[in-house]
Amino acid sequence: MKIDRHDPDPPNRRVKRCFTAKACRRFIGSVLATLLTLSSLTTPFSFGQPPPRATEAPPSLHTDHGPPGENAGPDHRSEQQRVNDQQRAAALIDQVIDRLANGAAFDCKVRQRVRTAGREVLGVGTYLQVGGGSGQFSFQVEMHDGDGKHRLQQISDGRLTWTRTQIAGVVSLSRVDVGWLDEGARTLRRNDRIKPSMLVGGPSEMLDSIRRDYDLKLGKSSLSGRPLLVVIGTLKQTRRDQVAAFSHGGVLPPLFPTRVNVAIAQDDDPEIKFGKGLPVRIEHFSDPIAEPEDAQPEAAEVPLQRQMISLLEFYSIRPVAPPPIQRFRFENQDTEIDFVNETGRYENRFNIRVSAKERQRYR
Repeated sequence: MKIDRHDPDPPNRRVKRCFTAKACRRFIGSVLATLLTLSSLTTPFSFGQPPPRATEAPPSLHTDHGPPGENAGPDHRSEQQRVNDQQRAAALIDQVIDRLANGAAFDCKVRQRVRTAGREVLGVGTYLQVGGGSGQFSFQVEMHDGDGKHRLQQISDGRLTWTRTQIAGVVSLSRVDVGWLDEGARTLRRNDRIKPSMLVGGPSEMLDSIRRDYDLKLGKSSLSGRPLLVVIGTLKQTRRDQVAAFSHGGVLPPLFPTRVNVAIAQDDDPEIKFGKGLPVRIEHFSDPIAEPEDAQPEAAEVPLQRQMISLLEFYSIRPVAPPPIQRFRFENQDTEIDFVNETGRYENRFNIRVSAKERQRYR
């Protein structure tokens, strides 16, 4: 996305995204899902195993729909089955977003692995979600790739959402006036339970992007005996074409996620009686990797495997008392850096069109 850093309040315009080398570096520090690592996968994952150590390549989620390579073949579902699957999976994501936005406050630890530029990078961080319709959250991940430190911080007090990224010493700031987005929605007489401010930043925006950009279906798995529901997504052909159109050579980048698994706790943790409906693991995969021309004939009978691009885990989830709002005020220590106002991009995203007079009244 090309943004004029000297114009902090760009006019509304259609955003063109591309997965260039620069974007790939930013992808290390970003967990946006979604566009958010690892070596090739060879064995299915059993959730009964302990979390992988930093020196291990974590295996993939194993669902009742099969391992990541299963989508290499044709989809034999009827059109009606696909529609029904999409509706059920999208409804589940809606419930998860509603749980994050309007449910009880909680915090957890975050672990992420990203594979990019031929290497694997491990990141750790925290996530605090107030819920209760407040729009307040704090999300941060820090990574070290051997060459430098990379950090993503997102924080919102329900009126302003700030994103600070530090990639190899280069700091960038962006801000979204989510309070205005909510006011604009009210001006247009929209009274949805999920307000626009609840879909900006953090896991909520990642899940919202998955719901819009992927064909979805449901699967099941388990983690240490706890049942999980799994949303399985395959990149929509229309979205695939859009990304390829803005990529070098008109070809989808090899590290662009075309498959995603979102594991969601089906029940509360039996020890703390909490956690039902929260995401615990999000995986992004590439397209199935083609076999080399000199591969053995028997290899053709083995389903093609996808390469895991990003693995994001939420663990040690626990309920907390909502902190005071001061906890979510962004303290800008980079006063010499101009921030980018991305509110206009989200006005386009949520189709918020109001007059200048109504905007001025809000301010």
